[in-house]
Amino acid sequence: MAENPAKILVIEDEAQVRDSYLDMFSFFGYEVEAVSNGRQGLSLINKKDYDIVVTDLNMPEIDGIEVLQYVKKKKPFIEVIVITGFATLENAIKAMKVGAFDYVTKPVDIDHVRIVLAKCIQQIKSQRENEELRNLNMQLKHLNEMKDKFITITNHELRTPITVLKGYLELIDYFLENSRSPDVNEALEVASETMAELVSIVEQMHDMSSFDYGKKKFELMDIDIQQLLVTIYKEMKIFYEKRNIDLSLKLDGPPVLVRCDAKRIKRSIRELIQNALKFTPQNGSVIITYSLNESLKSLFIKVRDTGIGIPVDKQNLIFEPFYEVQDAINHMSSKTEFMGGGIGLGLTLAKEVFESHDGALLLESEVQKGSTFIAVIPYIRELKK
Repeated sequence: MAENPAKILVIEDEAQVRDSYLDMFSFFGYEVEAVSNGRQGLSLINKKDYDIVVTDLNMPEIDGIEVLQYVKKKKPFIEVIVITGFATLENAIKAMKVGAFDYVTKPVDIDHVRIVLAKCIQQIKSQRENEELRNLNMQLKHLNEMKDKFITITNHELRTPITVLKGYLELIDYFLENSRSPDVNEALEVASETMAELVSIVEQMHDMSSFDYGKKKFELMDIDIQQLLVTIYKEMKIFYEKRNIDLSLKLDGPPVLVRCDAKRIKRSIRELIQNALKFTPQNGSVIITYSLNESLKSLFIKVRDTGIGIPVDKQNLIFEPFYEVQDAINHMSSKTEFMGGGIGLGLTLAKEVFESHDGALLLESEVQKGSTFIAVIPYIRELKK
């Protein structure tokens, strides 16, 4: 609206009044056309798009009310301002009920006309911005539907060939068990590790699809998460040693009984520790702490690293599916190498898992100083040692 002047059509049967409107609106900076009766006005409205129609109410043949009704039926995006004398004020009120933006009484006051036009232009601008937002929301909704469909179809289509490949790898390993060279052993180990990575990706995609479509089914059991945490720590420590990063575990509280899906909780905690490994450089450190908040009856698992940290404007985005902090062009697929990446579902799923257990996943981070992920999980009761 600011770049292109608003287009106004004036419909007024009195020549001198019509000319005065032309001069006035042109002086205000608008692009103006004028006709002498309603029939000519409707003819132009059918041929062109205007932003505003300014019409006199009292005209022969086709009056202002008929013009207004036609415009609101055929081109409702055009705003209509009616001009009336005091004697026909009731018609002006009727026009407002039919859909006129506002009315101006004769003799017109230039300041009042300026204000009414400015308000009208602002409303048109707001309506167009709202329409653009609605269109954008529709596009985003469509993209989300396409994303969900892609995840579901890809997950379904990958499962069969992966199952076949995994089965044949295990058969090859079995057939060659007593007659294979070190080179064959190394090749099978690499193939098996790669297959395990692919299976993990498909499982993540399946979990994401389940969460998106409300199909998640938890296998709930009562477990000691402190013991689970010790097991994860032992499993992960070897990867930290390979990268020369110190990994420590501090248990600042007694064990507790938690009712949860142990497999999903384990995978989610492991994701946090693995994420810390990927974004902490050599000679850094990662501390896992376990503590209780008795008033909230929740346990807190914190994974604090001395890694690269996450910018404030990216901290909410890292929980979005497929998001990666670094530029995708520099993507390196690895679960242990520095700045290694996956498909960007690990943290998304971890957050979903903790929240689905009536807990939470929080983040505190500062660039070049490190990050702390805090998993909150409600517990049933303390366990006696």
